[in-house]
Amino acid sequence: MNITGSEVRMKKLFQRVKNSADRNPLRNDRGDISIYTCFFVVGIVMLVSFLLLYASIRITCINIRNGAKMELNNLSASIYADTYRSQRETNFSEYLNTLYSSGDYTAMLEDMVTDGLASKIPLSTDDYRVRDISLSFHVTGDRVEYVFTCNIEFYIYMFGHSYPAITRPVELTGYHNTKF
Repeated sequence: MNITGSEVRMKKLFQRVKNSADRNPLRNDRGDISIYTCFFVVGIVMLVSFLLLYASIRITCINIRNGAKMELNNLSASIYADTYRSQRETNFSEYLNTLYSSGDYTAMLEDMVTDGLASKIPLSTDDYRVRDISLSFHVTGDRVEYVFTCNIEFYIYMFGHSYPAITRPVELTGYHNTKF
């Protein structure tokens, strides 16, 4: 009688299963993994987690930046209306005086931008918080330049608590020409 290679392998496998049932049914000679394999798997999982966190932070910053850009466009329209009115009345220097000396007027413009941004995106979630929103103005010749700045603080939820992970600054600059 001729025995083929596959029959020999099946016979050996059957003997191994039978012998392992006698010893310890939960242990397989080939089932052991080395400690280096565990560290490698943990390292890969940590790398993927870091890349996902990095991508999430980048996407959130882009969304907040885009919302701020839209609000700066609205701010430009508001400044346009104010400067057009003041230039028609030929008191543009008074408008600039108001812009620099009146904290109420600049606070109103800053609140307008903050409220508009809050209507587009949430300023605080479990993952991040937008803080230190400020708006500054500079006049260069016939141009009103405004700078929007804020800090975005990102959090990691771990062991039942939220921990600050990274803070990213966002700065946008826009301008409005006052010449007509």
